[in-house]
Amino acid sequence: MPVDLRPGGFYIFKARKPDRMYHLISDFTSAGYTTLCVSRVHPEQLKEDFGIPEKTVFWLSDSVGTRNISPQNVGILTDNLIRFYEGNAKPVAVLDGLEYLVMHNDFGKILKLLNLLYETVIVRKGILITTIDPRAFSTQQLAFIEKDPIIVEEEEIVTIAGSTVDPHSR
Repeated sequence: MPVDLRPGGFYIFKARKPDRMYHLISDFTSAGYTTLCVSRVHPEQLKEDFGIPEKTVFWLSDSVGTRNISPQNVGILTDNLIRFYEGNAKPVAVLDGLEYLVMHNDFGKILKLLNLLYETVIVRKGILITTIDPRAFSTQQLAFIEKDPIIVEEEEIVTIAGSTVDPHSR
């Protein structure tokens, strides 16, 4: 049975690589959603590999740049994501780099970020998609992370609710 990505939903794709999640961005855009991508992958690379416009990407990096967010600055990341959900119709954010964020912060701080985003997505009828490599987390950390979102395994097919766009086996 396919997983139907719907407004008000928080989804975690279990995967070693986030490519599947990135491919969905163009499908959401074609279906009339407003998208934002927070990633460890450089914006130029995302544009080249997946056609994601650089202006819709925040890069998790300590490098200086107008659309760069330091992994230690979870407050700025949170603020940008909340403002995105509050200021857009049909908002979809994809967040890649949870492992990187946990590497630079206390796990509890990142869990609070996920819980706040979960609540915001429900209230604002947005969609949040993130990807995790389960090998990077302890069993206890995974239990905390997986409590609220819908988990999408690598072999599961996903669809976009109410869309004529067919993401096939993404």
